[in-house]
Amino acid sequence: MAKAGRPLPRPDRAAAALKLDELWEAVLNQEGGDCPPEIARLVNSGQTAIRFCLPTQLLGKLADPDLDAMCLQKGDGEAGRWDPRGFATKVIVPWNRDNQSVLGPSGDPYVSNPLRRPRVDAGLDQMDDREQWETLCRLLREVEETNDPGHTEQVFTRVLTAIRDRLRELTFTYVVPSRVSLRQAMELVRIYVSQRSGGDRGLAIAAALFETTRKHLGLYREIRRNVINAADAATNSAADLECISADGTVKLAVEVKERRVGGADVQDMVAKARLHGITEFLICADGILSAEQEAVERIFAVAWASGTNLYHLTMADLMRTALPLMGEESIRDFVAEVGRQLDTFGTQPRHRQAWKTLLDQL
Repeated sequence: MAKAGRPLPRPDRAAAALKLDELWEAVLNQEGGDCPPEIARLVNSGQTAIRFCLPTQLLGKLADPDLDAMCLQKGDGEAGRWDPRGFATKVIVPWNRDNQSVLGPSGDPYVSNPLRRPRVDAGLDQMDDREQWETLCRLLREVEETNDPGHTEQVFTRVLTAIRDRLRELTFTYVVPSRVSLRQAMELVRIYVSQRSGGDRGLAIAAALFETTRKHLGLYREIRRNVINAADAATNSAADLECISADGTVKLAVEVKERRVGGADVQDMVAKARLHGITEFLICADGILSAEQEAVERIFAVAWASGTNLYHLTMADLMRTALPLMGEESIRDFVAEVGRQLDTFGTQPRHRQAWKTLLDQL
């Protein structure tokens, strides 16, 4: 809080943090996005100063268009001068820390020598990686000269897109308590899959559960898993998960849905089971559509008569059945395995961040 009689620092840090959160949420929820190669190179620069400077200068300019995007020296807003160092430590650094320190671990990035200059374009002849600094200057200078909030937001959004892509390559740190009860694990999963994800979250949970079963009970030699957006036909797979027996055959195929299924869904699964010669097929889904309950039951009966055993269990059913059989150690292993699944298969950062946040709250 500013002292009595002194103006609040410019730009408004609280408003800037809200804007950052708003744009970041939008970027996390979109696939792809416009990110020029030069911005990606800056976001992935070997210099921490560049990685922090780019979003700090742009967000400061976006929050207060009267400020100079090139300024690095502390000021009260007169002639466009402001305090990027203080702004970074109060806005960018906390946000960075909440996102796996994607830009680096620094708590005060502007204290470094490369940023202890009056302006970004000052003293470039003495800078390491001068080409990157010149690229940074060109980008910020263009924003400053255009001086249009819409354009500044567009450039800043492209920077956030590059940061999102950088975040996807990181392995998140999932801190699992030394003890996790069955009740805690089930509540974690209930909350986690309550937000639809196009299948990403549900598949990670199911894969972790079957991988834990393989490890503790030795029922399968391996668990084969597809990425969520890969068509089964393209991967020559019978389902989202294939549990492989000691002789290399598919002992159980598992299809995971984050919704209730109907007759058409089940017919497709029967067809895939027959195509691949699989007799044991598990549907892990929220339930059966009430209007199609009788139709689905008939499909199950006909499939059984022709040699295909169909089963339906919810995620809660699976956890409640399997985990107690394996004991307390397996519950903790399962929770840890969810994180490994999320990282190994490159799940979108927002879904990985959500799992990390839930674990941090245990």
